[in-house]
Amino acid sequence: MRLHASTCRRIARDSLQGRWLGAAVVGFGASILGVFTNLFTGVLKLMILVTLLMGFCEAVPHAGLLVYLLACLIAFLWIYVGSFVRLGYLDYNLAMLDRRESWTGMFGASTLWWNSVYLRLRMIVRIAFAAIFLIIPGIVTYYNYAMAPFLLEERKQITVEEAMRLSKEKMKGHRWEFFCLRMSFLLWKLLGFLTLGIAFFWVNPYYALSETVFFNEVSGRAEEVYGRS
Repeated sequence: MRLHASTCRRIARDSLQGRWLGAAVVGFGASILGVFTNLFTGVLKLMILVTLLMGFCEAVPHAGLLVYLLACLIAFLWIYVGSFVRLGYLDYNLAMLDRRESWTGMFGASTLWWNSVYLRLRMIVRIAFAAIFLIIPGIVTYYNYAMAPFLLEERKQITVEEAMRLSKEKMKGHRWEFFCLRMSFLLWKLLGFLTLGIAFFWVNPYYALSETVFFNEVSGRAEEVYGRS
């Protein structure tokens, strides 16, 4: 079964009809807490933030130490809080696709706090280790485990190792399709930067829900929940 980027985007747009505002507000909160931040973008954002703050705070005593502590606090927020908030955000998107009102909330996955943090850290280590040797293995590893957070949220009883193993199995033959789906948002993300982040209010929910549609299809959940393949 081929998963076309255009199909995932269309299903996401249909599910967002009449819900764009709510999705934008929830997506903004998720973004602040680091849900959309990965290893590369996280380092890039912190570097930009530190550079800007050092420029503004040159005259402040101990400015370097203060900026360093602030950067550490933000990194902590993104890794530790953002990890389980991400699972709550995934549940929100799954609820939107299912057209159900029941949603545990952004912090509803706090009971999975350790698993969510452990998964994020383990994925960072594996991807970074693979990328040390060559860029391509790092990218392949990244896409192998792309569905692990979804699986951890959907099947709360499984371990991190099982979620990563299942993700690798589900993504066989679908890595390129998922890559194409993400690349199809490149111009949308460029628009977000050109509008100084304003467009991200709508781009992020659209992007996240399209990824959730992909998970629904590649995991077989669409057939289980909706009775179709």
